Amino acid sequence: MKIGQSPFQPIIPKLGKKEKIADTEATVLQQLTDSKQAIKETIQRQIAEIEEARTDMGEDDPKAQRLIENFKNGEKLTPEEMAYVRKNAPGIIDYIDRITREREVIELSMKMAPTKTDVQMVAFRASKQIEKHQNPEEREIRAKHLADAKHEYEQTDEYKEKPNSPLEKQEKPATISYKPNQKQSIEMAKVAYEQVKPQKKENTIQYDQ
Repeated sequence: MKIGQSPFQPIIPKLGKKEKIADTEATVLQQLTDSKQAIKETIQRQIAEIEEARTDMGEDDPKAQRLIENFKNGEKLTPEEMAYVRKNAPGIIDYIDRITREREVIELSMKMAPTKTDVQMVAFRASKQIEKHQNPEEREIRAKHLADAKHEYEQTDEYKEKPNSPLEKQEKPATISYKPNQKQSIEMAKVAYEQVKPQKKENTIQYDQ
């Protein structure tokens, strides 16, 4: 070694074996901490999504759940009930709307059917269409709505007045309808007749005095 020169000393000292292990452990711990934080955030996000889904389906609203259950059992919801479900269970309203529209088409077809036999054929064709649905739950719900719609229509006077078949002719009694002025004229004629109608004389017995 030359005089006046000193050997090169590195600015950063070499890490010893223990220091390397400690540094590795610190890195692993940091990675575990980051992983735990990421998992925690993922779980929190999933919980929030589940809670949001529960709210969308009305699972936290007893009234909404009752209305949805009634609908699944074949009951047609009123406009007010539909509005409540739309507000408090928006996640299922499209499903309810779709089945309700299908039911209304069936109801209209039954009303337009000229005979009772035709009404039964409408229901039969609708049942065949329902059987094509792949989802068992949807098949069951649609079948219940078909049965309910058919039962309700069969209770109406409109259905009862229809002939059983095209071959059957129902003769309805003729009805005479009067306009308001015609009714008034008839009443006046009745009053005039009562006034000029001969009075019935009472039989009297005369006694000789």
